[in-house]
Amino acid sequence: MTQSILDINPDELNDIASLKGALIKTLNFAETIYQQNQELLKQNQEYRDEINRLKGEKGKPNILPKTRTSQAMNISSESHTKEKKIWKKKSKKNIIKIDNKTDCPIERDKLPSDAIFKGYDTVISQDIIFKRNNTEYTVEIWYSPSQRKTYRSALPEHYTGYFGNNLKTFCIAMHYGMDITRNKLLSLFRGMGIEMSDGSLQNILTENSEQWLKEKDDLLKAGLQGPYAQTDATGARVRGQNYYTHVLVSEFFAVFSTIPRKSRLDLLSILQGQPQEGILLKYNHIAGAFFQHYNIPSEFRMEIERLFNQKEIIGIKEFELMTSEMLQKLRRKKTFYKWVVESLAFGYYFEQTDYPAPNVLMTDDAKEYKLLAVYHMLCWIHDARFYNKLTPFVDCHRKELEEFKKLYWDFYELLKQYKQNPSVEFKSSIEIKFDKLFTPNTSYFNLNKEIERTASNKKFLLTVLDFPFIPLHNNASELAARRQVRKRDICLHTMTELGTKLQDAFMSIIHTSSLLGVDAYQYILNKLNNCSEFYLPDLVMEKINQTEANRKFHPS
Repeated sequence: MTQSILDINPDELNDIASLKGALIKTLNFAETIYQQNQELLKQNQEYRDEINRLKGEKGKPNILPKTRTSQAMNISSESHTKEKKIWKKKSKKNIIKIDNKTDCPIERDKLPSDAIFKGYDTVISQDIIFKRNNTEYTVEIWYSPSQRKTYRSALPEHYTGYFGNNLKTFCIAMHYGMDITRNKLLSLFRGMGIEMSDGSLQNILTENSEQWLKEKDDLLKAGLQGPYAQTDATGARVRGQNYYTHVLVSEFFAVFSTIPRKSRLDLLSILQGQPQEGILLKYNHIAGAFFQHYNIPSEFRMEIERLFNQKEIIGIKEFELMTSEMLQKLRRKKTFYKWVVESLAFGYYFEQTDYPAPNVLMTDDAKEYKLLAVYHMLCWIHDARFYNKLTPFVDCHRKELEEFKKLYWDFYELLKQYKQNPSVEFKSSIEIKFDKLFTPNTSYFNLNKEIERTASNKKFLLTVLDFPFIPLHNNASELAARRQVRKRDICLHTMTELGTKLQDAFMSIIHTSSLLGVDAYQYILNKLNNCSEFYLPDLVMEKINQTEANRKFHPS
C-alpha cells in the first residue's frame, strides 16, 4: 500500500480515470494509517496501564457502555438470522400437568332459591414440594444359640442405600445440569437436615462411571449415523491447565469432549471415541490419496509402504517408535511427518465403520476442521463476522460497506428460500449470483480482501445447495458450547481425568435429552432405578431414521 502511494506522480494525472485511481489509493492508505493508529493507541494505553500497576497505581478503568447501541463493536448477525415470531398470549391450562384435584362446592344455603347450576370452571395453582424425606428402617435381629448364627430381617426392595436414588439424581442434575457447585449443594442439604460429606457427594457424582461413559460413546456412534453434524470448540480448564472442549452436535444429539489440544489428529481421536490406545493408522488407497494431497515425497511413501507390509494396522504410539528407529530422516522433517501421520490416520478413519465419518460436517473456517468429512460446509454467520469487523472511517468506504452488507443478507435470504424449495434451476441461478456478488470491485481495499476470501470458500459455503436440509449457520454447536462456558465461569476447572470425562458425559446426556424433548432428570432417575423405558442413543437412532426417509440428497 505504501509503495502504491509513493508511485503516484502528479504530472501523470491528466485525466479523470488516473485522478480517481490516485484518490482511491490515497483514501485506502489513509484508512490503513487510521487503523494502525488505533491499534497503536490501544497498545500505548495498555503499556501505560501496566506501568501504573508496577508503580502501585491503577490503570485506566474499564467503563462499560450504557447501552448495546453504543460505540462498542457489535459483530453479531442476530438481526438477520433470528426468525421473527409474532407473540400471542396463549392459554396454558391445556398444557399444565395436574397432580391433584380439589372440589370447591358452594354453600347451598347461601344461594337464592331461583339459582340455576351452569357448570364448572377450573382454577389452577402451580406449586412445588421440595422437602427432606429421610426414612428410618427398623430391622429385626434374631440369634440362634444352637446354630450360633444371627438373622436379620430383609430391607425392602426400594431401599437403594444410605443415600436414596432420588437424592443421587438431584445431585447429578444440579451439579452437571444446573452448574451448582458441590459446596453449594452441601450447604443446601445441611440446611434441610441431610448430613452428607464432601467425599460422599464426590462418590455419588462418580458412581457408575463406566455406564455413563459408555452411554456418551454410544451417543456419538448413533449421532454419526445422521446425514450431518456441526462442531465447535471452547476453552476449558483441567487442573489449572488450558484445555479445549469440542462439541459435536446435530438436531438430535450432542457430544462433548475435553482434550488438551485441538489439532486435526485430536479431532480424529474425538470422532473415534477417544480410544485409550490412541488413534490407529493404515496404509491404503485413501492414505495414498492424502499423500498426493500433501505432496509427500516418493522416497517417504516407499518407506511407509515397507513398514505396513508387515502389519495392516499400526497404533500411533507404535508408529512413532518404529519411525524414530527406521525413518529418522522423515522424523527430522517435522511438517512432512505430521502430514504422513494425518494421511495414515485418514486411511484408517474413512475405512472403519464403528464411528462413521460425517457425510457433511459444518464448521467455522478453522484449518483443523478441513478434510474430516466427505463434504465440508462453512458457516455463513462466521463468514459475515469478517465484514462486521470492518470499521472504515472514510465516509465513502462506510457507504460501500453498508451497501455490500445489504446485498450479502439479501443473498442469505435467497439461500433460505432455496432450502424451502430446492431445484436444479434455482441452484444454478444462485451460483451465478454468488460469482457476481463476490467479485472484488469496490474502491475499499479491505472490503475487497474479504470478498476475495469469501469467493475462495465458494465450494464450502454453497454445500447447502447439494444438501438443502443443512442449516446455514453453526449456531447449534455454539449454543451447545455455552454449557461448557457457563460451567467454566462457575466451577472454573475439573481436577481429575475421570471428573472431566464424566462432566463431558453428563453434558452430552443432558443436552441430547433437551434436543429430543426428554426429561433428563427422570431419565437419570430411571437409569439409577434400573427401570428406564428406553436408551437415549437408541432414541437418537430412531429420530434419525424417521427423518432420513423425508430427506433427499443432491450431491454434485
